[in-house]
Amino acid sequence: VFRVRVDGGPEERQALAILCEDPGGVGCWERRLVGLDPKRTYLVEVLCRAENVGSDRFRQAVLSTTKGGRFYQQLDAVGTRKGWDVLRRTVGGGEVAEGITLRLYAGWVAGEVRWSEARLYDVTGADAPKTFRVAVVSGNPPNPTSPADCADFYCDKLDVAASAKPDIVCLPELINTTGLPKESKDFAEPVPGPTTWRLAEKAREHGIYVAACVLEQRQDRSYNTGVLIDRHGGFVGKYRKTHLPAGESLGRGLAPGHDYPVFHTDFGSVAFMICYDGHFPEVARILALKGAGLILFPNMGDGRESGEFWDSVVRTRAIDNQIPIAAALNNGRSRIVSQKGVFLAETE
Repeated sequence: VFRVRVDGGPEERQALAILCEDPGGVGCWERRLVGLDPKRTYLVEVLCRAENVGSDRFRQAVLSTTKGGRFYQQLDAVGTRKGWDVLRRTVGGGEVAEGITLRLYAGWVAGEVRWSEARLYDVTGADAPKTFRVAVVSGNPPNPTSPADCADFYCDKLDVAASAKPDIVCLPELINTTGLPKESKDFAEPVPGPTTWRLAEKAREHGIYVAACVLEQRQDRSYNTGVLIDRHGGFVGKYRKTHLPAGESLGRGLAPGHDYPVFHTDFGSVAFMICYDGHFPEVARILALKGAGLILFPNMGDGRESGEFWDSVVRTRAIDNQIPIAAALNNGRSRIVSQKGVFLAETE
């Protein structure tokens, strides 16, 4: 049943409603969009909310070619606005040459689905993502005896990486204790602290952002912590690893973090996931939905199935969320992966 809810949208504005009385039924509102210029780029956006429906499988917003009605683009959920889901898709070129059709579907549930504020924006020039340069570092310090030895090793790596003039350099996992004795928890340090101050000096010297992962001591707890440092040596923020394998949480007594922050830089928004976090699809999904434009992925190394899983996992996280990933490994091939799952660069 299709209805126009005069005040059923955000802030009592109009909404298009589909009342699904039979869970086996599917229907849609439809609007043809013609007269579009293939030399321009357009953003299609629509808001959606369900009333008395407990699943997000109830709805789908789809763009199809006007000629023949062939489906080819699905609007992506990018967040919420005033309690409504926001769905978007950017199109242009040959996709719009013959016009497109927007279809707002609901079905497979009993309840009401509402659509509101369907919009078509000309975003030519504005939609192009800002170009930025990313570098990743691999390796472990040889025979270190202290966190200072580890810092020396990675600071030298930053000097090398800086020659490529990146905007940001991502270092591997737990760089202040890598290679130290098993009692490395004794070397945990505050953030900011000795190691991160060293990295801050390098960030300021080269005018780059530095993403590092260190063993942090905070009061009576230790954390596996990602730290972001800006071009001026300032501390932007930190992320504490949320998913700890047994060897860290039980064997070494590390505490998990509980939040998924997204950090804003002068080239875009970035966020961390660390090693075992990448085994769980929800982590990357949360970061993408919160607006991260790049995931920084310090990683000790993925040894599952002799490393065979590593390629597919990092590519899948990027493709599923349409977000590039900068993965820096202590042991293995560090990689920069595009949102299409393409390896843009990798270490030997």
